[in-house]
Amino acid sequence: MTFATKPHSVLLENVFKLIDKNIDKAYSNLVQQFAKRLYSNMSSDDLENRNDSDLYGAALSLWHQFEKFEQSSPAIRVFNPDIAKHGWHSSHTIVEIIVEDMPFLVDSIRMALNRLDITSHLLLHSPINLKRDGNNMVLEFFDNSPKQVTRENQKQTIFLIEIDRQNTAAALKSLAKELRSVVDEVSLAVNDWQPMRQALSKVTQERQKNTDNELAKSSVSFLNWLSDHNFTLMGYRYYKVNAIKGDYRWSPDNDSSLGLMKNSKTDRERLISKMAASAQKAALSQSPFILTKTNTRSRVHRPAHMDYVGIKEFGPKGEVVGEHRFIGLYSASFYNSSATQIPFFARKNCACL
Repeated sequence: MTFATKPHSVLLENVFKLIDKNIDKAYSNLVQQFAKRLYSNMSSDDLENRNDSDLYGAALSLWHQFEKFEQSSPAIRVFNPDIAKHGWHSSHTIVEIIVEDMPFLVDSIRMALNRLDITSHLLLHSPINLKRDGNNMVLEFFDNSPKQVTRENQKQTIFLIEIDRQNTAAALKSLAKELRSVVDEVSLAVNDWQPMRQALSKVTQERQKNTDNELAKSSVSFLNWLSDHNFTLMGYRYYKVNAIKGDYRWSPDNDSSLGLMKNSKTDRERLISKMAASAQKAALSQSPFILTKTNTRSRVHRPAHMDYVGIKEFGPKGEVVGEHRFIGLYSASFYNSSATQIPFFARKNCACL
C-alpha cells in the first residue's frame, strides 16, 4: 500500500511538521517528499514505541546523504546514532544505503545480514524516481519511472535498516565493507546481464549451424531453454583448451570475463590432471556440456551454490578445444520440473558432475 492510499499516521504527520518547521523553506517540500517515500511502507507495528524526533532525525540523516549522492558509486553508512553527535538516537545500529536502482538488491542485502548472523529489526527500502541538476542536486521527484535513465532523470533505491547493535568501530567498518562488496557484486551481475545474454545467444547461434543429429538438436533446445528466463546469468568467461604432453590445459581468456567472473581474473592455467577423475571424464567427453555446481555460494539473489554451465567447443577431430563457462542460478522451474521436461537432461550422455 502506498503512502498516498494509506491512512496517515499521526506520528508521521508530526515528522512532516518537524521538517516543515526546521528545514529551510527552499528545501522543506523536497525533504518532506523524500521522507514520505522513505516511510511509505512502514507498518503500524513498526511505528509503535517510536517518537517523532527520532523518525525525523533518521529521515534527515538519510536525506543529507541522498541530496549529494553521486550515482557512480553506492553510498553505504553504518553507524550508531547519538543525540549529542547526530541529533537523534536509536538503540540499534543504523545502516543507510543509497544505490542506483537494480534487481536483487533487497534479497542480497538480507542475505548478507543473515550470513553474518545479524538480525534486522527494521528494513525500509524504496525506489525513488527523481531529477537532479548539473551539480547533482535534487530538483524534483516523480511518481513514475523515467523512460530513460540519464544524469538528470535518475532512479535510485534508498535503504534504512535497523540491526543488532554493533559496539565497536571495527564491527561497523567490517559490515560496511561487506555490504559494499555485495552491492558491487549485484551491480556487476546486473550491468553485464545483457552482454552475458549476447554471449549465450552467440554460442547458441553457432550450435544451430549444425543440428544434424539428436544430440546436437537437444543441446540447442537446452541453450534456448536457458535463455528463456530459466537461468539467472551472473558470470561468463571463455577458456581455451590445449593438449600438452600427457595432459590438457585450460587457459582463461580474462578479457572475455563478464559479471562476477570479473572478480576472479587470473592468469593461472589449470591442468586437467589436477581435477577429480569424474571432472576429467566430464571435461573431455563428447557431451556438449559440463553441468555442475560451483564451490561458491551466491551472494546475489539467492543463497545457494552457484550453477555452472560449461559449453564445449570441439575441433575437427572431435577433441575439446574450448569452453564457454557461464555461472548463475537456475530458476525455480528447474527444481520444480522433472528431468524429462528439461531439454537435454533426459539424455544418458549428459555430463553432469
